[in-house]
Amino acid sequence: MLTVVYVVAAATVVLLVLLRLSVSVLLVSGPSMTPALRHGQRVLFVRHGLLRPRAGRIVVVSPPPAPDRRTPARARPLLVKRVVALAGDPVPPEVREAAGAAEGALVPAGQLVVLGDNPGFSTDSRFWGTLPARSVVGVVLERGGRAGAKASP
Repeated sequence: MLTVVYVVAAATVVLLVLLRLSVSVLLVSGPSMTPALRHGQRVLFVRHGLLRPRAGRIVVVSPPPAPDRRTPARARPLLVKRVVALAGDPVPPEVREAAGAAEGALVPAGQLVVLGDNPGFSTDSRFWGTLPARSVVGVVLERGGRAGAKASP
């Protein structure tokens, strides 16, 4: 009987560790995802590709480097955006210029397009063009949570 208790306890600990490594909470900072997400709201997201980004899903991304390329990737804040196009989808009109794409062009393999829900306050693919799919840190599951890292608009 005691062995069963130890096995269940060990399995619970392993499950909690795996859950902690794959699920995170992020604090939304700024109005770029209004009305879906508000400044100061916490979102729960799954890390490391356990969920695939799909058009319409809200994702957490690591932004591309600034033109001066002096800020290392780990020092850039994470951003919360909505996926609007995946590889093989047409490049949205509002992104064509930044992506250097002609009308009718498709999002290249290994790339995606993300936009904020509040375009007047969002830095997104309208400025960067397409984003490498590997820039996706996680997919938002639900709105909620209690503690976490800070995200920028």
